[in-house]
Amino acid sequence: MLAGVMTVAAAVSGCSASTPDAGNDPAQPELVGRTFLGNDVRVNDTPLRLVPGSTLRVSFEQETIGASAGCNSMSGSARWGSGTLIVDGQTLSMTEMGCEASLMKQDTWFADFLTSRPQILQAEASLTMTSGNTVIALTDEEVVVPDVDLTGTPWQLDSITTQGAVSSVPSGVQSTLELDDKGQLIALLGCNTGRGTYRATNDVLTIEPLATTKKACAPPASDVESEVVGFLTGDVSYSIDGKSLILTAQKVIGPGPTALVYRTP
Repeated sequence: MLAGVMTVAAAVSGCSASTPDAGNDPAQPELVGRTFLGNDVRVNDTPLRLVPGSTLRVSFEQETIGASAGCNSMSGSARWGSGTLIVDGQTLSMTEMGCEASLMKQDTWFADFLTSRPQILQAEASLTMTSGNTVIALTDEEVVVPDVDLTGTPWQLDSITTQGAVSSVPSGVQSTLELDDKGQLIALLGCNTGRGTYRATNDVLTIEPLATTKKACAPPASDVESEVVGFLTGDVSYSIDGKSLILTAQKVIGPGPTALVYRTP
């Protein structure tokens, strides 16, 4: 089975949770469709070191937020205005991928911060979030990490979204995707390999049925493979955000995935 999700609802020690409701402020920060990242954290004006190699990431869509702190991915309902970010702690979910203890602790710390109603200040490519004595400074991903190309990039499957729940790929399972500029596609599906052709038109990939090897697979690789092979057929919407490729189903049949997120190193 794929890793599941857990609900996060907590408060950061030293962070204020008494900020008034943001309401519908017409002067909201320009955040929708943007991702911010960085590792500049200060507590009482003293730098706080994150786990080496990790980065804080926050992405915004209409009334939702996504985030990560180096291990698991989080998502949930959110709104912002009047200089306050309000994340619903009852709906904020987190994938349950196993990581080293320091990264798991950092995940929890960041989730607590996000649900503490931090004050936010956005100016062009910069986003500052403040809660109590903790200040986090982030930069628009488009500035830090320009979008990579769709073709010629080794994409590694990172997460699968099914019926609103985001699941990380189980540890040890490899599922990759590579597209060339001649319309050829090669995918490691989890166990077997698939090959086929595709067309990219605007923001849609049209993928012809894949020819796959027939090796017998065991869970969890077989679980991932069954999700991926069914998804990579027909029309799927795609977008590239920095080093991430987001594939979204245009039509969902049955309990299949609604989105796959691939990343490249």
